[in-house]
Amino acid sequence: MIAFVCHPYHRGGVTSWMCNAFLECQTSGISSKFITIKPKKPFISGGNRPTMASMLGDSLDVHLLELGLNFELATQEFRINVYRNLILNHVPKGASLIPSDDEACWLACLAVSRHYKVIGVLHSDDPFYYNLFQKYQKYLSATVSVSKRIKYKAEQSGHCQHHVVIPCGIFLEKPSVDIEKENQIIWIGRVEEEQKRVSDIIPIAVSLKKKIQDWKILVFGDGSKLNELKELTQEKGLINHIKFFGWVDNKIINAHLIQSKVMLQTSNYEGMSVAVMEGLGGGCSIVSSMVSGVEDLLQDSNSSGVVRLFPVGDIELAATQLKDALNEFSQEKISQAISLADERFSIQNCVKNYKILCESLEINPLAFPQKRLSYMLKVKFSWVIVATRAIKYKIFS
Repeated sequence: MIAFVCHPYHRGGVTSWMCNAFLECQTSGISSKFITIKPKKPFISGGNRPTMASMLGDSLDVHLLELGLNFELATQEFRINVYRNLILNHVPKGASLIPSDDEACWLACLAVSRHYKVIGVLHSDDPFYYNLFQKYQKYLSATVSVSKRIKYKAEQSGHCQHHVVIPCGIFLEKPSVDIEKENQIIWIGRVEEEQKRVSDIIPIAVSLKKKIQDWKILVFGDGSKLNELKELTQEKGLINHIKFFGWVDNKIINAHLIQSKVMLQTSNYEGMSVAVMEGLGGGCSIVSSMVSGVEDLLQDSNSSGVVRLFPVGDIELAATQLKDALNEFSQEKISQAISLADERFSIQNCVKNYKILCESLEINPLAFPQKRLSYMLKVKFSWVIVATRAIKYKIFS
């Protein structure tokens, strides 16, 4: 059995994958459970995002507890205990536990690691994940990295007996390879700088305009840099070349992917970008900065002519790659991209690989430190802490 242990709200690629993997387990007959919290009313930190409970639908294998501020603003130890008790009450011993990118979920799983196989997943080339790995890897039954770069970097600071690379998967809707695509380039993500490096979009467009005229860039996403990008678009005379959509429903994005020839990724770092998976699944060629995940595709002969990479921040090469991707696009490239996505990133293949991994594992004999576990189990709920944090949040928000 595979059990997913997740925080309450959808927060992007990690939670999308956990939801998709659970649903695929249900479809393919793999025994599975999903553990999460259902907010009684929207959490302060919810940010109008959907809850995991709302994304999962009705299933007897979804086990949740309905809680409010008494969970959100409580101590980490209290939250760990809530998850821990849900696991013990609903997941058979011996199952494989996969926590989300929340340290409380990791610790809840590790707190019961004497009875369960715990798999830590490193979703991104980000210090947060390397820190988790460094602190807890010796108590895991296995570690999964979503790219070879992440596995290599993680192992510079520690070693897990079972460490494998399995890219996250998505549900792929295979479009017709005969569709007529437009000279459109699509960019998808949070419109922010630290990870997504959105400041490169406008300079790349300026350079591309000098090379060819017939193209458009469609930007899907919202974030702190959106207004700045819109202003620069006007300043640089790109109003007819760049269109901003903000956050829209996935069905709208998928429709534009199917109509576009190329996906552009400008990131400083990634794990295995869901946008790239979706782009290939929509029959798009990929032009991306050389980051974790997408760089692994170059080792696959099927990626030739479909995946083009440039060093992070190399504006001129990025523009040249976009020009070449547009000029050399063909119906064969659509078929090639879809096949590559299916082989590498279908949720079906991803879940099969996890099933094989889980069946090969044993419970780690090295137990989580008993002193820390004893402390966590003694921590009681405190309305004083909750009230203090609520007041502080309201004052400083």
